[in-house]
Amino acid sequence: MKFLKFLNEHLEEVICVIVLAAMTVVIFIQILLRATSAFVTIPMAWSEEIGRYLFIYAVYVGAAYATQKRAHQKVDILPILCGDRGKLIFNLIGDVGVIIFAGVMTVFSWQVVQNVAFIFVQQAPATKLNMGYAYAGPALGMLLCTFRSVQNIVFHIKSYAGRNKGLEKTEGGEG
Repeated sequence: MKFLKFLNEHLEEVICVIVLAAMTVVIFIQILLRATSAFVTIPMAWSEEIGRYLFIYAVYVGAAYATQKRAHQKVDILPILCGDRGKLIFNLIGDVGVIIFAGVMTVFSWQVVQNVAFIFVQQAPATKLNMGYAYAGPALGMLLCTFRSVQNIVFHIKSYAGRNKGLEKTEGGEG
């Protein structure tokens, strides 16, 4: 149970830390080898490719992390003017919009992964990795965004119910 709670609270953080650390190491190695290229001639085409794929994962999983923390940019002027019920409605509209967008992106990106990995098998030029691994980043990130938006809807509804009972502050707008 503790493990599931840890995953619920920190999954995106852990993935982002691992991916960004790996990307930093790979790019640092590439920089070192380029700096010493007068002395050592080791081809490093793989490092640029791996760094790019890790960056893709960092971007999409980072979007899911921002969704989990409810840290995406939003306009707060209308929720401020509408009170608690208006805040709830605007938060729900935003979360449903993210669910629709991320859900559609998940379905289509998974179709791309299936096509690239299994049907029209493509390999990366330098590493010869199956390109399905590279294209799985958007699918994973958008799936996590969808899941976290559903969690946010539950949070907003509970927050609104608690606010009406005097327990919690509803997110969205000041006041």
